[in-house]
Amino acid sequence: MTELTDKIIATMNSQKGELIGVHAMLAAIARSLPQTQLQVLLDEFDTEVAVARSTLAYSPVPEEVISGLENYVQMWNAIRLEPNQN
Repeated sequence: MTELTDKIIATMNSQKGELIGVHAMLAAIARSLPQTQLQVLLDEFDTEVAVARSTLAYSPVPEEVISGLENYVQMWNAIRLEPNQN
């Protein structure tokens, strides 16, 4: 890996708590959206995931980065299956 990649990974690792908090908030907001707005959000998410997967496929990143992305995708797919928690 490059020095820049190592620095990015180190920064993200040091801020895991903050990142998890933001993701939890986004998931809660997504679950409260009407189905039409949630679909717009998920369509954009699918596009971003496709780009991320393509980029990671050709990048020298540790396996934990790829598995982290896939875990994140699983969380959003769960919201796709059970969107609203009324």
